[in-house]
Amino acid sequence: MKKNILTYMAVCLAMALTVCTGCSTDAEGVIYTPEAAGYSFASTQMSVEATADDQGVVRVPVYRNTTNGAAAVSLTAAMDEEAAGIFTLSSSEITFAEGEGVAYAELSYGNLNNLGATTRYSITLSIPEESSSVSAESSIDVLVQRQLTWESIGTGEWQSMFLAESWAQPVEKALEGNVYRLPDCFVEGYPIIFTLSDDGQQLIGWDIQPIGVEDSTYGMLYYLPTGMQRQGNVLQFPMQVVVEVNGGFGLAAYGFTETLILPE
Repeated sequence: MKKNILTYMAVCLAMALTVCTGCSTDAEGVIYTPEAAGYSFASTQMSVEATADDQGVVRVPVYRNTTNGAAAVSLTAAMDEEAAGIFTLSSSEITFAEGEGVAYAELSYGNLNNLGATTRYSITLSIPEESSSVSAESSIDVLVQRQLTWESIGTGEWQSMFLAESWAQPVEKALEGNVYRLPDCFVEGYPIIFTLSDDGQQLIGWDIQPIGVEDSTYGMLYYLPTGMQRQGNVLQFPMQVVVEVNGGFGLAAYGFTETLILPE
């Protein structure tokens, strides 16, 4: 049913990615040899689903480029409006013991019930420029959301204009809010998750999310709709395909609609 997914997407991307400009393929550059300890994060973004087992703390790894001696580095935290009233950075100084290459910043939020059922909290941690590793990530966006309890509401249908295919699609809904999950929509292990308004008529949340298919040149493909139209149990998403380019996202394909028919 989805057997043509890789071939079809490869053809689409080969045409669509020609619109991307300014992408250098020159991998040559200066090779730096660090003369002093430098600190960094593993990536520019970290997503966390908070559970009771976390005991009210989100732990964010901080790395250094040496394990010699004990050391410390300072961090700053910037929070969005929702996070500012709940999260605190337990300590702005992160310490490393002799032999340790990684230590952890701790973001505390107290009781799990302090987190809203569907609210997504954003905290940006930053390492001062003078302490950061050369050509490494000196800041990270930590996105925290309460882990949701999913319940099956039946099997609907996904109609993909991009693939010119359709298939039976299980649909789950969170008990805590109007949040939907489509498990294994394109590829096993890669769900699509989105949030509707209380009346179910508007799309109010769809993060850029991978669909589980990787292009040989540009890597993982991501879906990002520009909106939603709903008629009864039929949800239509004007869709874009984006890929990671130079630390951000570049538009790879657009002008098509993906349709979800919810279970009756």
